[in-house]
Amino acid sequence: MTAPTRKLDDFETPIYQWFDHIILNTETESWGINANRSQLRFEYATKEPSPRVAYLLTVTPDLCNRLGNLHGGCAATLIDNLSSTVLASLSRPGRFSLGGVSRNLKVTYLRPIPQGTEIRILNEVIHMGQRLVLLKSEIWRTDTNVLCAVGEHDKVNTDPEPSKI
Repeated sequence: MTAPTRKLDDFETPIYQWFDHIILNTETESWGINANRSQLRFEYATKEPSPRVAYLLTVTPDLCNRLGNLHGGCAATLIDNLSSTVLASLSRPGRFSLGGVSRNLKVTYLRPIPQGTEIRILNEVIHMGQRLVLLKSEIWRTDTNVLCAVGEHDKVNTDPEPSKI
C-alpha cells in the first residue's frame, strides 16, 4: 500500500496516520481483512459540512460469501474499523484519543456487492459528545454509484478523565 500522492491537509493527516498505523499495519494480525489484496486505500477526508472520511477497496474472494458477494460480516468489520478513523482528527486527551469502544453496530444491507467490484466506504460523524459518538457509514459501488449498505456505529469514550492523565 502506498501513501497518497497528493499533499494531505491538517484534517486528513492524523486520519491517514491512524489508518496507516492501525488498519494497514501488516506487522500484526488484527482485524482479518488483507488491505493489500483488496487494494484498500485512503481516498479523502473533509471536516465540513460534517467530518467525513472515504476509502476505496476491491471486493476480493476472501471477503465474499459462498454466493460470491461481499460477506455481511466483512461489511460490518469494514464499517467498524474504518468509521472510527475519522476520530483521529477530532479527538483530544480525555475525548476519544484512544478511539473508544463499540457500543452498538447496526448494518442494513440493501444490495449484494459481487466479487471484483470496487466500493467506496464513506464514513461520517453524526454526533460527537464527551462520552458518546455516533458514526454513519455507507458502502457504495463506484461503477454504478449505487448504495449497497448503511451502517450506524455507536461508540463510547474510554479515555481516562483529563485530570487523571
